[in-house]
Amino acid sequence: MDVELPLVTADCPAEYRNRNLVVIQRNPTSGSGRGANQILNLIRELRRLNYRVRLFGSRERLDQFVGNSTVQKQLRCLVAAGGDGTVAGLVSRHPLFPIATLPLGTENLMAQYLQIPRCGDFVAQMIHKLATQSFDTAFANDRRFLLMASVGVDAQVVQRLHAVRTGNIRRLSYVKPILQSFLGYTFPVLSVYSADGGLRGEGTHVIVTNIPAYGFRMSFSPQADPQSGLLDVRVFRQTGRVTTLLHALRTRFGLADKRGDVQRFTADEIEIRSAGDNTPAQFDGDPAPCCPLRIRVAPASMTIVVPETHQRSSAAVG
Repeated sequence: MDVELPLVTADCPAEYRNRNLVVIQRNPTSGSGRGANQILNLIRELRRLNYRVRLFGSRERLDQFVGNSTVQKQLRCLVAAGGDGTVAGLVSRHPLFPIATLPLGTENLMAQYLQIPRCGDFVAQMIHKLATQSFDTAFANDRRFLLMASVGVDAQVVQRLHAVRTGNIRRLSYVKPILQSFLGYTFPVLSVYSADGGLRGEGTHVIVTNIPAYGFRMSFSPQADPQSGLLDVRVFRQTGRVTTLLHALRTRFGLADKRGDVQRFTADEIEIRSAGDNTPAQFDGDPAPCCPLRIRVAPASMTIVVPETHQRSSAAVG
């Protein structure tokens, strides 16, 4: 299913700078303990800066509130107080508004990329300055993702983890699903096709990245650029548990891939098909529909509130 995306400009529209309402989406499983303290710090600092603040734990109540036309005229930005899933949820539901993030999840890959610390005071100052950038998002079939999508053994890990998840995810939560997946995964052949139906590559693991960040500080696609209008595609050609494990270790420690093991290319749209049945997929660390999986980029489809240092460094690179 094709989804029409509203496009936003690279710079935050001037009218947002005169607005004084900030709406926060809190992830209930991330907003306890230290996380709750940072949310309180964020609210306290925003109020000190003369902003009105509304905090929601319920997505439905936030959506109803933000859907009011009077509220929309006062809204400066939305804040995702949680992990990458909280950010993705806000962007999917409210792509027209600037999104800030207070990282309270396990990995917080978007915040790591933007160099945003787990600090409510810092995020409040970031919102006050309101430096923004336009980033690409992407769709896996008809579902939006922000960071990356993959088909293969890591997606099997995600499927197993979410099948037994009861609360907040910690890094130790991955140990059992990783062991089960490596012992039980069958490594079916995956075929990657371009939008015109041409075969681009075959292997046993495919990772499609929009932002050069992956869990456990693994750098699968350091060249990925969320402002390029293209997705970075990597196809691991080898099969088996040992070769896949060695590939993961080389990636974790920044070592070069063996020649011929990995094929890399960029594309604005691909389709991944599997020779096996019910081959698992994931995006942004959440389970995704099984293959076949059509993935396409949506250029400049979200506005992110960024630290001024990130804005300056990006401009210098450009």
